Amino acid sequence: MQLIKIPCNNHYKNQRLSKNLNEIAHQIAQNYCDLTGDILVDWSTKYTVSKYKRGTHLINLGQRQHKLFFVLEGSLKAYYLKDGKRIMDWFAFKNEFITSSTSYFTDEPSLHDIETMEDCILLETNKEDVEILCNTHHDFEHLFRIVLSKVIVQYRHRMFSLQFKTVKQRYQSLIKQYPKIELIVPLGDIASFLGITQETLSRIRASKE
Repeated sequence: MQLIKIPCNNHYKNQRLSKNLNEIAHQIAQNYCDLTGDILVDWSTKYTVSKYKRGTHLINLGQRQHKLFFVLEGSLKAYYLKDGKRIMDWFAFKNEFITSSTSYFTDEPSLHDIETMEDCILLETNKEDVEILCNTHHDFEHLFRIVLSKVIVQYRHRMFSLQFKTVKQRYQSLIKQYPKIELIVPLGDIASFLGITQETLSRIRASKE
């Protein structure tokens, strides 16, 4: 088993973080696809692993950000701001990727804020390094296509859910996808994601008990 030492960022200057390449490969394979050792070794020279406290803003509305994040530990949320109110649009949990899609793919200012919901350990790769890896390794390009496809499908399902599913069906679908979400995400944020009030969410949750 190959153990790599990974540099910390400024959030934890004095703390050494290490990750086993096989462990990272296993985490990625759970939701995406297998990667060979050669790809992981090459990738490990380009990514950084950083630790963030809960409540840290990785990306702010209007910021340009060109990093792809993979969640090794913890969880994050992406949301819009409307008249000072947060409107949830995306949750990312362990073993999932997240980025500001508008900023990453089009270089436009981010439409989202992305914030950690728990203390997080994130694998971060700059866009230019992702492109190098895609050009160098067919399997990494395959991984990136899967990541992109999942993001597109996720948004399509979300739009379908908001337009055609009942409130109760939306809630049930979310719980099926993330059974432990209520242990991590505040109910107000879940309600916002479902497009309902927190009072309505409370009634739905009470009816299942």
